[in-house]
Amino acid sequence: MVDQVASSDLARLQREPRVAVSETVGLRVVYLQPDFSRPGAVPFVTDNAGQPLPANPFLDVQVRRALNMAINRDAIAERVMEGQATPTAQWLPPGVYSAAPDLRPPAVDVDAARRLLAKAGFPQGFKLTLHTPNDRFPNDSRIAQAVAQFWTRIGVQTQVEALPWSSFAARSNRQDFAIRLTSWGSVTAEAGYMLSNIMQTYDTAKRTGASNSGRHSTPAFDRQIDAAVAIIDDVERERALQALVRRVAEDAIILPLVQLNHSWATKRGLSYAARMDERTVAMGLKPAG
Repeated sequence: MVDQVASSDLARLQREPRVAVSETVGLRVVYLQPDFSRPGAVPFVTDNAGQPLPANPFLDVQVRRALNMAINRDAIAERVMEGQATPTAQWLPPGVYSAAPDLRPPAVDVDAARRLLAKAGFPQGFKLTLHTPNDRFPNDSRIAQAVAQFWTRIGVQTQVEALPWSSFAARSNRQDFAIRLTSWGSVTAEAGYMLSNIMQTYDTAKRTGASNSGRHSTPAFDRQIDAAVAIIDDVERERALQALVRRVAEDAIILPLVQLNHSWATKRGLSYAARMDERTVAMGLKPAG
């Protein structure tokens, strides 16, 4: 058995009569996380002349929404990921507890994105560097290159710097980056896990925001997350979590891109029950039929 089949090999293995392939959409989302940690100049962001901007553009929701609607997620899923990813506007796949069923990826609208940038004070756009790992998940740096092309079309001239994960993670945790591409697996299969770890204020005493490298912080939003995850009733808790998922999308706190699909290939005569959590367990491998 082969787990996490490379996208470049998947089509060939699906045609191979001696091989059986099992697939599922996963719980891991690839997303962009902007810097919220400082009100002033941000590293790797400049005007078109190369001078640092006096204020952090990512603190303006119009800029974040403009960047969000410039991205063609279908193209990333189909061309970059070769069908091994699903476009998304949230961090859980459809049908999973607390995923918002009405939330769809924003339509690509270059003109509207440019208008939002102009309203935010950037009619000519600006320059930035997008940082990404190059060895963390499939096609990570290729996804970043695609995003850079989409942003450049709306006037945000974007370069990509790809780093090994060990270097990327350390620098990201120090808030060295303007905006980063990374991924997150919701191993609890519900929305609260990412809300608490990525969107809540970084606070070692309260043990919140442990992976909030962008340092987004909104006290009222923190309280809403705390209240939602503490609800005992399943139906009521799901409604509260879905409302927060929609809030993240509306405010573009993070920019989800795609959910990774997971695949396993086995010798014909064997079958493996594909798992959304990416795990490969011996008990899942059985004789076919």
